[in-house]
Amino acid sequence: NAKETSRIINKGQISTPVNEQDIREIAYNQLTSSDKKRIKGTWQDSTISKITLRKEDKINDKFYIGKEVYMIDFSTNFIGMPNNMLIFVSMDSHKFLGYGMVD
Repeated sequence: NAKETSRIINKGQISTPVNEQDIREIAYNQLTSSDKKRIKGTWQDSTISKITLRKEDKINDKFYIGKEVYMIDFSTNFIGMPNNMLIFVSMDSHKFLGYGMVD
């Protein structure tokens, strides 16, 4: 989709201080129990990247529109496509912001 091509995604290893809890685990711990049941494997199997949020993203706090946030990609048990769940977490407070759209 044309809108998706304009999205800035910085994939790759994101380094965090050794004493800081893994962002992926923090994100997982903020999910509902039903979302946790959908995840295939553990939070350690997820991937993390940084993205800039757009108006189109379904988030709870509009303050973060246009700001860089973490995007965590969890594989799910769903057999068909899409078989993943994307969530956004703030970089400053590690607060759950909302879900990303998957194709």
